Amino acid sequence: RRCGLLDLVDTRFAGFALGVGKGKILGRVHIAHLKIHNVHFPCTITVMDSEGLPSAGATQKDMDFLLGLDMLKRHLCTIDLASGVLRFPTQNMETPFLHEKDLDESKGGTKGFNAEEANMELEKQMQEAEKKAADDDGDGDGKPDGGDKKGDGSGDDMQTS
Repeated sequence: RRCGLLDLVDTRFAGFALGVGKGKILGRVHIAHLKIHNVHFPCTITVMDSEGLPSAGATQKDMDFLLGLDMLKRHLCTIDLASGVLRFPTQNMETPFLHEKDLDESKGGTKGFNAEEANMELEKQMQEAEKKAADDDGDGDGKPDGGDKKGDGSGDDMQTS
């Protein structure tokens, strides 16, 4: 919708995609120009309904576009993980991968994530859990260890000789 391509969707190619999950295919745009840097790539776009798609972390509703294996093969792309780039040798160009810090949290990234605040919250939760564990030592007296020295549950703290 945001790309203005819905009028070009050929609904004869509607169906379902199966793989890690399943999703509804609304149709296909047979030829669209994808611009990466200053290079235009002709590509076919499969348009999917974002509802009900599998997700891993971020919801697929937030996934704008995925380069499929078919396009990567067509343009003889090389994924260079050591350099952090996607190479398009037929165009003698490369584009860097986005870093997690540059992606919004809604897209699976950490942009806007406050690590200091998150660490303080985690520390608070750990302290509360430790306090609860110390208060609930399993002897039923609601007190930290030491309320039942005999360990028999009687609550008798007196030692006999």
